[in-house]
Amino acid sequence: MADPGARFGFDFVTTLVGSGLTLLLTAGIIRYGDRFQWTTTELYALGGGGLLVVGLLFGIVLAATGSK
Repeated sequence: MADPGARFGFDFVTTLVGSGLTLLLTAGIIRYGDRFQWTTTELYALGGGGLLVVGLLFGIVLAATGSK
């Protein structure tokens, strides 16, 4: 559901950036995954967890500063 307080296009741009990061992470895991001691599944989990933590921290900072 769209946020009525957000500027037009903000949610769309955020979705594109998130999708781009996900595709880059996936491509990196596929290309360089064999150089690590972890399995591909573990690398996906670490990457997804990292993106989740960054997103949560960014959201908390925005909420705490009153930006969102």
